[in-house]
Amino acid sequence: MVVAFPMADGLSVIPASVVRNLSDKLYEKRKNAALEVENIVKQLTVAGDHDKITAVINLLTNEFTFSPQANHRKGGLIGLAAATVGLTSEAAQHLEQIVPPVLNSFSDLDGRVRYYACEALYNIAKVVRGDFIVFFNQIFDALCKLSADSDPNVQSA
Repeated sequence: MVVAFPMADGLSVIPASVVRNLSDKLYEKRKNAALEVENIVKQLTVAGDHDKITAVINLLTNEFTFSPQANHRKGGLIGLAAATVGLTSEAAQHLEQIVPPVLNSFSDLDGRVRYYACEALYNIAKVVRGDFIVFFNQIFDALCKLSADSDPNVQSA
């Protein structure tokens, strides 16, 4: 007999206040919420609870980076970068979940979201270093497009 355990739910792992603050209009609140996400993911990494880590990443991706609200998308990006920092040496095994939504955000209509995507990608790259090479072509293509962005802040990011 095979017993299947339900996949962890990101909302059961991340406190409601953190979820709320990740989508706040104030950068400081989003940043502090991202630091909470980082700490939670660090604890989950130490515990080896990859189902819950995956649930957190899925929550950040599906509920935030794909949201119609720009502040949610910004919170999702900073949250994904924070989760990667929390994963430390185990981040490479989650890159397939983390990098595509960040790259997708490079074509967002909101210049601030594109800026946050650049920042998130940089912070993710700092953690995973050489493991990032599998995404080289996609990242290079995205960065080339951003170098011609209409927003000078995005170009300089």
